[in-house]
Amino acid sequence: MQIFKKLMIISLLSSFHCAIYAEPASTQHRVVAPKCLLKKINATYTTLASSKNLHFIETNDAGIDALIEAKQNQTTPCGGFMDVTHAWENDGKKMNANHNAKSFLAAYETFPKTSLTTSYSIKYPTEVATLLKQSNPPYMWTRLQGLSSYKDRYSRSDNGVKAAQEIKAEVEAMAKNHGRDDVSTYFVTTGSYKQPSVVVKIGTSNQPGVVIGAHIDTLSSTFENKPGADDDGSGTVTVLEVARTLLSSGMHFNKPIYLIWYAAEEVGLVGSQYVVDDFKQKNIPVSAVMQFDMTAYAHKNDLTMWLYDDYTNKELTAYVETLINTYVKTPVKHDKCGYACSDHASWTQKGYNASMPFEASFRTDNPDIHTSRDTMEKLSLAHMTNFAKLGLAFAVELAEPSN
Repeated sequence: MQIFKKLMIISLLSSFHCAIYAEPASTQHRVVAPKCLLKKINATYTTLASSKNLHFIETNDAGIDALIEAKQNQTTPCGGFMDVTHAWENDGKKMNANHNAKSFLAAYETFPKTSLTTSYSIKYPTEVATLLKQSNPPYMWTRLQGLSSYKDRYSRSDNGVKAAQEIKAEVEAMAKNHGRDDVSTYFVTTGSYKQPSVVVKIGTSNQPGVVIGAHIDTLSSTFENKPGADDDGSGTVTVLEVARTLLSSGMHFNKPIYLIWYAAEEVGLVGSQYVVDDFKQKNIPVSAVMQFDMTAYAHKNDLTMWLYDDYTNKELTAYVETLINTYVKTPVKHDKCGYACSDHASWTQKGYNASMPFEASFRTDNPDIHTSRDTMEKLSLAHMTNFAKLGLAFAVELAEPSN
């Protein structure tokens, strides 16, 4: 992966016909990152506080780029990073002025212990089996073609905004076409980033709900196209297939299902942090979270589904394995990906039960993500379809069919 550079002058670009996105002047970011990741970056940053495993730093756009590259190039599970600028501006300043940076970091060093708010067991095999029969792999492949045809879905580009708008409009059309009056959709803005996250609620209950999500965004296409077919077009389409199947089924549920497409994941899980904050502010209860970050790359055509055990809930992860064994019937293995490697970490950090099924082990995932080579010909429709089946089983079993 290459570090994409920031373009500060746009007047010289007026004669070009290709779409190049002008960036704002470099801004300062507050970031929580593991020490093992910071050792691998060549960028300027200031340490505000440190703990056993993490640093709380201030850096600029170039530092964010360096962190992205280090995350991509790691050979042992270290993890990612969280751009916590928004949280710092809102929460950090409320803390003791003499120790606020240290106190702020402490909330990221040890995630809250989560407790189960629902019983994890197999209860609705008939209903799940009915929906699995309605799987539509060709739809998924067609939608992935559309998403990966963008030059990028970068969170600061117009394309990133269009991709989010397209997803929201498509789900709204699904609901209208199937006469669903129990579906609501809305955007959650993402601070200084153009791209919003898309939230869809199925059902009108205010009971603890089920969250299934993926991130929409890619990196910038300033120097090469970023189709993002696998990362995370595959996860985005997996969640769309869950939406299509649920809405076309006529099935209703006792508990709400939230389908979420996050903005700005690549730049430090920014979009998901805004979404989680929005849920917190609205007092929306959540019983379980599933994150689909890449679902279609099958290393050497191996359809094993991997479950990541770090920064996730142990009991929920075990239940996801049970769902795979019961309904998908493919091999299951476990691995670790390190600190804050995807949007599930935003939920875990705030005390929610989260899980992350993934397409491959840490060392055998798609080597072409974040490049122009992240295209569809390397992907497995069968693998992606299996993740959609898992998402459906997760939704039905935990949201409890009412008819």
